[in-house]
Amino acid sequence: MFYWRRTLSPTPGSTDPLLTPFKLGIRTVKNRIFSSGHALSHAVHGRATETTLRYQMEKAKGGIGLSFVGGSGTVSIDTAPVFDQLIIDDDIIPFFSELADFYHQHDALLMTQITHLGRRTNANAGEWVPIVAPSATREILHRGFPRAMDEEDIDRIVRDFAAAAMRCKTGGLDGLEVIASGHLIDQFWSPTTNHRTDKYGGTLENRMRFGCMVFEAMRKAVGDNFLLGVRMTMTEHDHDTSGLSFEDNINIAQRLQDDGVLDFLNLVSGRIDSMPRLTNYMPGMAAPLAPFLRQVAMFRKEVALPIFHATRINDLATARYAITENVVDMVGMTRGHIADPYIVDKLMRGEEDRIRSCVGATYCSNFKHCIQNPATARESTLPHRISENTDRQKKIVVVGAGPGGLEAARVCAARGHEVVLFEASDRVGGQVLLAGKVRWRTDLNTIINWLESECAILGVDIRFNQLVGSRDVLAEDPDVVIIATGGTPNVDWIEGNATVVNSWDVLSGMTSLSGSVFVHDLTGRNTALAVADFLSEQGAEVTLNTQDAHIGAEAMRLELSPFMKRFYERGVQMTVDQELTAAHAEDRQTRVTVRNMHTAESSEHYVDHLVVEAGTLPNDGLFYKLKEQSENNGVVDLDLLAKGLAQPEHVAGFHLYRVGDVSGSRDIHCAMLDALRLCAQM
Repeated sequence: MFYWRRTLSPTPGSTDPLLTPFKLGIRTVKNRIFSSGHALSHAVHGRATETTLRYQMEKAKGGIGLSFVGGSGTVSIDTAPVFDQLIIDDDIIPFFSELADFYHQHDALLMTQITHLGRRTNANAGEWVPIVAPSATREILHRGFPRAMDEEDIDRIVRDFAAAAMRCKTGGLDGLEVIASGHLIDQFWSPTTNHRTDKYGGTLENRMRFGCMVFEAMRKAVGDNFLLGVRMTMTEHDHDTSGLSFEDNINIAQRLQDDGVLDFLNLVSGRIDSMPRLTNYMPGMAAPLAPFLRQVAMFRKEVALPIFHATRINDLATARYAITENVVDMVGMTRGHIADPYIVDKLMRGEEDRIRSCVGATYCSNFKHCIQNPATARESTLPHRISENTDRQKKIVVVGAGPGGLEAARVCAARGHEVVLFEASDRVGGQVLLAGKVRWRTDLNTIINWLESECAILGVDIRFNQLVGSRDVLAEDPDVVIIATGGTPNVDWIEGNATVVNSWDVLSGMTSLSGSVFVHDLTGRNTALAVADFLSEQGAEVTLNTQDAHIGAEAMRLELSPFMKRFYERGVQMTVDQELTAAHAEDRQTRVTVRNMHTAESSEHYVDHLVVEAGTLPNDGLFYKLKEQSENNGVVDLDLLAKGLAQPEHVAGFHLYRVGDVSGSRDIHCAMLDALRLCAQM
């Protein structure tokens, strides 16, 4: 076997392995960092938008070597874009041209990712046509029932791939990759999804036939001066060993290499046909950093094609290791660039410690925005880089050092204003500190660490242990006052006389609970799940109850599986469709009464403790004390705010605003979005 190795030659003036160029086929990538294809395309009905364009442009501005625009771009009419992918038809060409030109102006390469979803789509989407797959095997996650492909289907889809590839070349892209893993080509490869008995089934050679036809047709269409790759899994084995093994996929990779059609392999690991499997395939903070790098290194020893890899590589130290140790040729920091598109630029400027690191919260998977960078996917209205105010310096007073208050202070200081930040406790962070109490979610604290560091660099005057009143605020003679005092737990609505514990007291450690604990979740968010996780780890007998149809109705979808895994392992009882109506103290226990949402029948539980998570109520006393004294009466012009425009200026006095949960119970992203929109033009 031929083992491929290469020496790293640094760019002039740099010795960092991440900044070394890489010869990829007929192209040279200026550095070793790329952003992989992902479904955060912000498309509408399969069409690229201004958001798609600006989101990608920011990465080029930030110095990235290579980016894949979109993810799982669809090539055929019977592969509906069920997660808002781009449709690769003639209409996409002008968009590709504009974006490719921009990337080339920044000496960067641009590719895209295309696919046919096979069974992974749904018949009740797109053009509402039947689903096809190698065999009539249903995918758990997307739930469609495919029919087995005819020879005519195979020929048609091969032609569609070739046509899509030609459109990508016509649009000025440098190349593309086909995503195989879990999609149609992999469905042919895998014996789990391919039960055919014709020339496309049975032996590995037969199962590979369709994919090879696709790759050969694309190469014939685009010629040799266009990069082609495939994103493939290294193994499908988990508790189920019916799919492709590690050795099977090495054999596939070697055969693809011998065919000489492809220029690179992009390696992932696992399956994506159920939510638990998808969670392992696209791991969040419950997983260690770079969980598949060792597997990649083993795979790499057996193939000579250039290797790409991008799975939870959030920091430059890990990325640098992957390049230095020759594990990969190109290292993907996809979610890293969602959090901070200027990773490479900061590295080149010697500001590695100022990179905003991805925390793996998977907020982007749910909402297509970053939990901690509200400018991402809002580039048309909000800046990633804060410009200095060219008018007069203002005195800004911020009260509350949670994520909203810290972001307001950071942005105002970056604008050049004098900022005083009051915090009632002895440290910054607010509710994020509580969320980080669950061991596998401690990475959330990184959000606060970065904000605090930036505030220190920018000269924000943070005053701890300051429970300030209106007089204290006014004594600073402010031009602007921003209230970010958050909220307080809402438990007052429960009928009865029992002691009710709130989530904050549990997660903070102020209240220690043992025995049987009934956790009622009124929100469907992560907080109640975190409480159940926290208590069950300590040995409590936990019942997690909700009036919703399922547990964690609003939780991050890729975080729900790690929670559920722990609940099942620890015997947490989970009940749904049950609203909490009363709680009474009785014989040193609590009698909890719940009512079925469908039948209206009541039932009772006797437990040692009751914990209720019902969100927060605004802690807005200070805001209302200052409201009438302010020039703007505490009013935010919401139309201007939504457009990222400055609020109306005042002649005298001070302006008063509020951000975050003091305006209503929401989340980290919303608090930081409030702050950035309000302050970016202040």
